[in-house]
Amino acid sequence: MAARQFEQKNSGENYDSLFGIGLVFSLLLLVGLSTYWGGDRLRLASAAEDLEARRIERGQAVYAEQCTACHGVSGEGGVGPALNNRQVLKDTPDEIFFSVIRSGVPNTQMPSWSVDFGGPLTDEEIHDVVAFMRAWEPTAPEISAQAEVADPERGAALFAGTCSVCHGEDGRGGKDNIPAINDPERLEKLDDAWYRGVIANGRPAKGMPTWGTVLSPGQLNDLVALMAAWREGEAIQPAFSTTDLIDRAVFALSQDDPDSAKIHIERALDVTAGAGAQVLQSAAAQIEAGDIQGALATLQEAQAQWPLGDVASGAIAYSANCAACHGVQGEGGIGPALYQSSWIPEQSNAELVQFVLEGRPGTAMAGFEGRLSESVSADIVSFLRLWQK
Repeated sequence: MAARQFEQKNSGENYDSLFGIGLVFSLLLLVGLSTYWGGDRLRLASAAEDLEARRIERGQAVYAEQCTACHGVSGEGGVGPALNNRQVLKDTPDEIFFSVIRSGVPNTQMPSWSVDFGGPLTDEEIHDVVAFMRAWEPTAPEISAQAEVADPERGAALFAGTCSVCHGEDGRGGKDNIPAINDPERLEKLDDAWYRGVIANGRPAKGMPTWGTVLSPGQLNDLVALMAAWREGEAIQPAFSTTDLIDRAVFALSQDDPDSAKIHIERALDVTAGAGAQVLQSAAAQIEAGDIQGALATLQEAQAQWPLGDVASGAIAYSANCAACHGVQGEGGIGPALYQSSWIPEQSNAELVQFVLEGRPGTAMAGFEGRLSESVSADIVSFLRLWQK
């Protein structure tokens, strides 16, 4: 410093004032840049918020057009699960939502929505839908998953097919001193836990096999629910599939076993009415008269036409269960068109009912088994027949 001052003094030049001015300008420049950068960050944040708001708005429009039919107007669920669910939104990253919407979920009713997989949406539109769904999270309700409820009617069908051989029809008792299950005094003495344990573990010393390795937990629960209903004095009709019972009756007659065929027909008559019941009654009368071949022919013809549904009821059931995907007039949408279909006329009623109940794996048609009965499915099929050439 002293040397510089000596040089300045001897050269007649003084740079201190210029140095000070430069320092002031540098400080002003730094302040200006800081102010600009701070304002720029605010502008960027505002622009990002504006972009997100527009994305949510676009996503809402796409959701309303494509998703409400299955997931509800407000994501409350319906055919598909509830999406406006606090736990679901908390546990599911945006990437997972994007992937599921883009490529769908095999063996469910969730189809692929991306244009890359034959759907109608671009990746940008799918991102918009995810942004709209994410906007639900701050106010999303807590929706608990509903456990499957044990069904005594399913239990009665299972009992008839597996347990009645030993314990008799409706559990009223079998041969060789096998105890009756449907006995008020016995049922009152033994609770549900006892029956569940005995069914699951068996009683080998008394000839009761172990069913826990054969039946699922849900089936065990259905059987226990049947015992509970009997304990209350209820008469439970088995949830039989009439189609299966006709198939079994045909098999029994083809094996020259009319007694078994009569049992299957009687069970089918318990859950069948109208024209279908008249056909079954005719077959039963033929068996009683000893006309086994005639009864076999009657039931085989019924197989080809079964089940017979009601068109008016089918129109109502179609509107409630099918129109969202296939269109109100069968014109198609998420699912294919059903009006003047080339496929439907080639199928029997039984095949179409089975398709409605079981669906088609790997597509959006997951099936309605557990939600629609065989008779309601038959009504839908009868209604669909009106649309065909």
